[in-house]
Order: sequence, then C-alpha cells, then structure tokens
Amino acid sequence: MLISTLVGVALAVNVAALQPAQAGADPGTDFLARLNWYGIDLSALMGRPISRQDAIELGQDICTELHNGNTPVAVADQIYREMPRITDKQAANLVSAAQFAICPDTL
Repeated sequence: MLISTLVGVALAVNVAALQPAQAGADPGTDFLARLNWYGIDLSALMGRPISRQDAIELGQDICTELHNGNTPVAVADQIYREMPRITDKQAANLVSAAQFAICPDTL
C-alpha cells in the first residue's frame, strides 16, 4: 500500500509539471479542459451522453471522496471498478484533473 501511495504521489508530481495552465478559468471549465487535454471522453466511457454539468459534478464527487480521507489511488481504483470502459490510466488522470482543477487542496 505504501508503495502504491508513493508511486501515486510521484505520478501526481510528475503530471503536475505537464498540466496545461488554465489561468483565470473557473474550476468546472478548468476540469473539462483537463479532461479534454487527457483525451477523456466521459460520454464514450459511460456509454451515454454526459452533460457538462454532469461531468463537473463527477469531478466534485471525486473531490468529496478525497476530502473524506480517501487517497487518490483509492478513488482511481473505485472509478476503475465502477466504469467498465475506463482504463486504469484514465481513472488516475480523471482524479488528477479533479485535484488540479477543483480541489487543489488535496494535492
């Protein structure tokens, strides 16, 4: 578990350097831009159309899980289990996008 956490932290730090700057964007818009940058299409992954608001609420839900004490790795694992079409890398990137855009206090 410690190794997974350390790998997750190292990944988050490395990914942070690669993140596009979104100065002045609101958190929801920033989250959607980061999903686009990562190439994450939630509608394709969910198998149904996902509205802008639903996507932002997913990011907020991720942040709630993190604020409740779950680690980024645990949240990504949960997403991976609940979304059959998502890869583990996409799940980790989804959590990263939420952290950087909506809840940077969890980094």
